[in-house]
Amino acid sequence: MADLSARSGWGGGIDRVVVAIELMAQADGPVRLSDLAATLGVPKSAVHRVLAGLVERGWVERDEGDTYVLTLRLALLGQRLLASYDVDNLRQPILDRLAAQTKELVRLTAVQNGELVWIGSARGRRSGLVYEADMTERVIPFATANGKAWLSTLSIDDAVKICLDAGLGRATGSDKAVKTIPELIAELDLTRSRRYGLAMEEAEQGVAAIAVPVECNGAVVGTMSIAAPIIRLSEDRIQNLLPDLRRASQLMALAWSPSSKKAPSPAKRAEASL
Repeated sequence: MADLSARSGWGGGIDRVVVAIELMAQADGPVRLSDLAATLGVPKSAVHRVLAGLVERGWVERDEGDTYVLTLRLALLGQRLLASYDVDNLRQPILDRLAAQTKELVRLTAVQNGELVWIGSARGRRSGLVYEADMTERVIPFATANGKAWLSTLSIDDAVKICLDAGLGRATGSDKAVKTIPELIAELDLTRSRRYGLAMEEAEQGVAAIAVPVECNGAVVGTMSIAAPIIRLSEDRIQNLLPDLRRASQLMALAWSPSSKKAPSPAKRAEASL
């Protein structure tokens, strides 16, 4: 069973209801009260009160084995909501929200045919020093935060091949981008250890970015990034931005759909890398 206690907490009122529902939704089958209590690290009596309320309202069923399972009520509500949306548009509100929170450029890629392509973006700042993405450049995997975040999830052999095909060692990226295979391997080792991709003026002068993978059903399907003028992306601010970026990537994984794998329009494929 997934441990959501550290993320959601076991506070009062609605928090307890949400955590209980999330745990049951992620379980493979019916859940015992004792298992829920142990996972959350709270008394069984506290969990029992929440479950009893959910049973009374028809959100949860209790069987003869003293285990609990969600009813179809939640699934049916979700199905009605999804039916009212264009599934492709589920991703945009997540990008918009993160851009509004960070006041920076947020972008989304998808893994397609052994490369990253841009499929979405949102701008969080309208005035002052604003970073406008260059719409003519492709994603350079070894010179961008998105590329490094993706490459770090692959085997070394696959990552090296992708980068050689993309121009590693040739006049690609800025002078600050890695140029050799040993440099690439060292950079990807560092990316794995810190769990996010970082690019500091490697694809574009004056611009920095951080990125994390988007993982759906055990596979990395894309990446999400925050890009900004380098003067606004200090180490302290990076650490402040990362929790929001990681939470957004988890939401994006939930919103991911098969349509994300379709080839985007030429304009989107041509959007800038970082």
